Parts: sequence; structure tokens; C-alpha cells
Amino acid sequence: MKGVEMLQPRIFNTCDDCRARKVRCLKAENPDSQSCMNCTKRRVPCHFSVKRRRARQTPGVLPTIPASQPTLSVSVDYTQDLLPSGDAHVSLLEATKLPPQQQWGTPHHKLYIDHLLENRHTCGRRRNESSILKAHDNYVGSSGLAFFSEKRIASISDRLGHTRLRDHIETLATAINSRMNRNIRSSESLIKFSGSSTPMQVSDQSAKSYIRAYFNHVHPVYPFLDRNEFEEKASSAQQGHHLQGDLSFLALYHTVLALGCQYQDGGTFDPGEGMAWKLYQISLGLLSDILVPKEALVNVQAITAMAIFAHNSSCLQIGNMLTAEAARMAQLLGFNKATCHEENEATCYRTFWVIYILEKTASFACSKASVLADYDIGSPIPETPDAVFQGFDWFFTMARFSRLISRAYEVLFSISATLDSTELSYAAIDSINDDLERWRKSIPEGFRPGDSFQLKHFLDHSSTTVALRVHYHYYSLVIALSRMSLHVDAETPSCRKSKSKNTLMNAARVIIELTRYIDTEAHAPIWILGSMPLSALFILFDFVVHNPAHPETKSNISLLGVVAGYFCRLEYASSGSLPTSLLSDFAHIARQYVQDSEFRVKVRTDGGEDIDRPSGPFSLVEPGLENPPLSVPVYNYGDETRAGPSSVDSLSYPVSDVPFPMVGGLPDGIDIMDFFDNIMVDYRNPIEWVGGMQEAGT
Repeated sequence: MKGVEMLQPRIFNTCDDCRARKVRCLKAENPDSQSCMNCTKRRVPCHFSVKRRRARQTPGVLPTIPASQPTLSVSVDYTQDLLPSGDAHVSLLEATKLPPQQQWGTPHHKLYIDHLLENRHTCGRRRNESSILKAHDNYVGSSGLAFFSEKRIASISDRLGHTRLRDHIETLATAINSRMNRNIRSSESLIKFSGSSTPMQVSDQSAKSYIRAYFNHVHPVYPFLDRNEFEEKASSAQQGHHLQGDLSFLALYHTVLALGCQYQDGGTFDPGEGMAWKLYQISLGLLSDILVPKEALVNVQAITAMAIFAHNSSCLQIGNMLTAEAARMAQLLGFNKATCHEENEATCYRTFWVIYILEKTASFACSKASVLADYDIGSPIPETPDAVFQGFDWFFTMARFSRLISRAYEVLFSISATLDSTELSYAAIDSINDDLERWRKSIPEGFRPGDSFQLKHFLDHSSTTVALRVHYHYYSLVIALSRMSLHVDAETPSCRKSKSKNTLMNAARVIIELTRYIDTEAHAPIWILGSMPLSALFILFDFVVHNPAHPETKSNISLLGVVAGYFCRLEYASSGSLPTSLLSDFAHIARQYVQDSEFRVKVRTDGGEDIDRPSGPFSLVEPGLENPPLSVPVYNYGDETRAGPSSVDSLSYPVSDVPFPMVGGLPDGIDIMDFFDNIMVDYRNPIEWVGGMQEAGT
């Protein structure tokens, strides 16, 4: 470009992984090897990044932008990542003249694909992969799971003065590797897509009990079946009819039995065990017979039921695959366009919207784009009395929430959203936040998240379960918006960031307090059992370690003790299948660190005379707080008139000093989120591809 002197690129002498781990990068003995000895030994990709160097501008001469190059509104920080290497120079600095509120969401708002197609030298971009690869510091994903990167671990370990945090994460990584069967061949996996060698015999009485349990507990949450029609057909099936001739209904029938069986003490946290799993295995063996033939309503319903079962811990590895297949089949049948082909229209519509809710919530949790295009949906939402709890229309409310998080992903967490300027990002956050607050206020009191959660509001266990889900869905999006708000223009302090820190902390605290209402049963979705409590644990741990003298730290430590007790309870309920008790030591680490910090302050204040250093065992929970009330002040993210505590501005939370992204460090490429597999995905793990080669931001 005119007026700019381009500097020759330079390569780091140390690979990305060794630089992140702060170890000496030893060159391989083989001169033809592209990997250093450390990366070869650890069996991880070895990459040497290019040093970023500022272009020199000739004094008095302004750079010009070629008229043939594309323009868009981006911040300066992102521009360097869009510029390709080599001699190709693409400038994307020219901003539109519209104000941010008008720029965002306009029909002329370009997607990243448009720039890829306008100039083939534009760099590729990828974000939020589910593996430990070096990431870009400027992106944040939609997943609600707080995550420790290698740099974060090193920084906290330096602050703590020991390596217990790293030791616990490596221990958890070993448990993950065993849990997810990483070291065995696929032929030895307990999850098989073949029929059972021995046919299952279910008595008529047991079958009726399982079906009744399904329609009492599962159907109100996922109302995609016509009860009368199913029970009539199931009655014929129990008499030997409709089984061999209709394989799709056979799969649906046995999955319904498996889902109901979980509520009759037949569930299990492990694959391959228990009565419910044996019934489900029959359906898995029929999967190819469901997918290959021409699509029909019963095929879609069978896959949908199988996807719902796969949200528990016994086979969560296949949950997203089954959900995506259900969405694909629904679109092929035209359910999204209100096309039913002589089927029961109301059942078709309910089936589609159940799939929509399942697919949108799973995609947002995984920081992945949805396979259902919102602009191509015309299916009405039928009245569903079975999904109404004490006047609260759960089904319609969740359909609205799913659309909300779909839009949030598009405008904040997608690839194209990384192009937006600070002003555009803030405008998008405010818009989503306004919609979230309207959605919250549309929910009846008692079920409304942000208000006090009290059992006296609910007439039965199903109402309590639905209320808990609504609260956790709400706070998952609050956490995502808070993180994004902290991440945008992270170097600049502001009142907005202070409120976001307060919101983030209070959301984590409420999530932990709500763990007392979680059913630690095999049928519970893993995002409730693990994802939300684990996210809250990591958030509060970060706040405590970075704010040992803050007024809220004492109560935060008590809540860390509460969630530690919950994870011990979960391990006990799963008979050790979920080794979550090892997470309880996070509370010990945090409490000991605060005690040590107070001791150091006292030494400096009193001169060190006659001071006893705290030692010995200590309680996780403060006396009298073993069962704390839901009294945490909840900041209403959409109400700008509510002020947080006077000390909130002093809250510290690592945003720019300790970068978000994963940079490696867990053994053999193990990812801590795989403890709960695809349901929990790292929210700050992007990578880039340039010319077929992997490139990571430095």
C-alpha cells in the first residue's frame, strides 16, 4: 500500500506449545522433522507462529485503500487477523458511516463468507473447537463453561504458590480419558449400533408402568407424541403386532420404555448397564433402519426420543449426533414449513418444535451453529396443555428462548460476529439483553428466573423440575452475555464492565444455591448435573483467587463449599461413575489461599510478632451456612437502574492479563470438557486456518 513499508515476517524460535508451557524447545535430531522433541513426545501438533510486526508508515503519507478491495466495519485489533500473509495486502479498515444501532442487523451487514468469496487471499477463520489447540485471544464463545487455560493455570499457580490446581486438573483429565473410552478401539466401545444378541422380555405390567412414567415425567417437558395414538399402538405391540413390520415404531416404543424405566429405578450412569440401557440398545440397533428408508413422522419421533435419552450421562457421546439427525429429517419432511403430508398436523408441529428446542439449546451450549435456519421456519406452535404447569406455558416459553439464543449466537458468537466493531458488539449485546429481560418478565411469578426460588410455589415435582430448568437456561445466557461484555474492548474499564462482573458473580452464586434442588438421578440431563454447577464453581474460584480481600469473598468461599458438597453427593449417587468429588478440593484451595493472604496482610500490619499462621484442617462451609438460603442478591441484567454493591468496582476478573484461550497443557490432548463430552464445550477455543495450514493467534 502507498505510504506503508511492509516488514518481512519473522518466525518464533520456540514453538507455540513450548512457549505456552514455558519450557525449552528442543529441536528434533532429524533435520527433516517439522516437530520439536517435546511436541513429538507429547503427541501434539507443533507450530511455530509468525511474529506480529507493525507496518511502518511513511511520515506525512496516509495509506490508501484500493478501490477493488472489500470494506466493512471492524475494529483495528481484528484487522491484523484478516490480513493474509505473503504479498497479498487486503485492507478492511474502512468503516461504514451508519451509527452502530443501524449498522448491526441491517440487510447489508456482510458475513465472513462474503469476504472469503470476494478475495481468495482472505484468511480462513475457525473458533470454539472441542480440543486443546492454541486459540485466539480476541474471541469468546457462547458456551457457559468457565475453563482454565494453560496460561490461566500457570498464573493462578504462581498466585497460589503451589501446583495443586494443575495436579487436580491432570487427575480429572485422567478420569476423563477413562470415562470417554479414549484408549480403546471402537469395536470395544460399550455404545454399539447393533441389535442385542438376546431379545428383551418385558412383561405387560412393566411396559405399562414404563409408559405411564414416560408420560408423567418426560412427555410434559418434550410433548412430541400423541398419547392416545401411541398407547393404542403400543397395546397392539405388546400383543406381538406392529413390531417386526414397523421398525421405526419398534425403536420409538423401546426408547419410550427406556425413558420411563429410568424413573422406575432402571436407570444407570454407565453405558451397557441397567434395564433402561438394555431397552435403549434395541433402539440403537435399529438406527440404520430408521435413517436409511424414506423419512416419515414415526422415524423422526424415534430419533427424537433417542436424542432425549442421550442427554443423560450414560450415552451423551451420541446426543448431538442424534439431535442433528432429527433436525435434518424434520427439514426433509418439510415440518419447518408446515408441510405434513397427510400426517397429524398438530403432532407434526409439536415434534418439530421439540426438535427445535433440543437442537438450538445444544448448539448454543456447544458454541456451534444450528442446522435449523430460522429464516425458513413457518410451522405454527400448537396449544399443548400437557406442557402447561400451573398456568406456565413451558413449551411456548422454551420455543421463544431457543429463538433468542439462536439470534444471540448469530450476532455475538458466530464467525461473522468477530468482524464487528466494539460499538456494534455492544449494540448486539444490548439488543439480546433487552429481549432476554422481556422473556424473563413474560414468565409467571414463582417460575420467573431472577426471583426467589421457593418450593411452596410448586404443586408437584414436575413443576419444580421445569422451574429449575428455566432458571438454569436463563443464567446460562446471562453468563454468556456477561463474558462477552467483559471481553469486548477488554482493556478499557467502564461502568458496563463493573456491572458485568457483578452479574457474572451473582449468576454463579445463584446456580450453586440451586444445586440443592437437582435430582442426582441417572435420568437428569448432564448439563444440569454437571455443566452448570461446574461453570459456577470455576467462576467463583476465579473471583476468590483474584479478590481475596473483597467483601463478597467470605460468602463466595462458603458457596464453594456448598458446590463441593454437591459434587460429593453426585459421585455418591452415581456410585463413583462420575468422579466429581475431586472437584471439592477447589474449595480447600480457595479457602487456604484467602487465609494465607490474610496472614500476610496481618504480618505486614503487626510486624510479625506473636502471630500464629493458620494451619490444620478447616471447614468447607461456614458454621450455620451448611444449608444457606437463597438470599444472594441477584442483579437484573436488563435493569440499568439497579446498582450493585458499592465495592463492585474493585472486583477483579482476568480478561486481558490472563488470556482466555486454551493453549494446551492437559495430558495427551485431553479436554476437561469431555468429562461431559459435547454438552460442555470450551467457550474460548478458536483456531484459524490459512492456506490449509493451522495458524494460532499469538
